[in-house]
This record gives sequence, C-alpha cells and structure tokens, in this order.
Amino acid sequence: MKLNINPFNSSNPMSFKDAAVVAGIVAWIIWILQFFANAQYITIVETPGAWAFEALKNYLVNWAGTFAALAGLEQLIKRAEEKPSV
Repeated sequence: MKLNINPFNSSNPMSFKDAAVVAGIVAWIIWILQFFANAQYITIVETPGAWAFEALKNYLVNWAGTFAALAGLEQLIKRAEEKPSV
C-alpha cells in the first residue's frame, strides 16, 4: 500500500483514504500513550465492560480528531493552491 502522507507536497497530495490510515496509526499511538498507560488493573478487572467502552470511545475520539485535522489541512492546502496570491 502506497500512502501519500505529505499534504504539503502538491504533486503527491494526501487523499481522505490516506488521512484515514494515518489517523488510525496516530490514534493507536495516542491511545497507548494516553489511555492504556493510565489504565488501572483493578478497574479493568472489576468493570471490564465499562473499561472496554471507554477504551473504544477514547480511540474513536482520537481517530476522529486526527482525521479531521489531516483532512482539513489537505483541503486548506488545496484551496491555497487554487487561489492566486495577492
């Protein structure tokens, strides 16, 4: 799979698919570093369903935020290239 991960390169723009894949990777890393690293074993054992729900919710929020940022950046670059500079 060839990913175009540099939205600043106009000859190699990032597509929404690329942004989704990169967002998934970044969300996974953020989830490991932020959510999973702060999880307490006793919470996981006592309420596994609630913990799983919070884990999934946290991952999806991380993914959505990263995707929105990447997709917005890509659209911003496209608009700047189409608009002549003053």
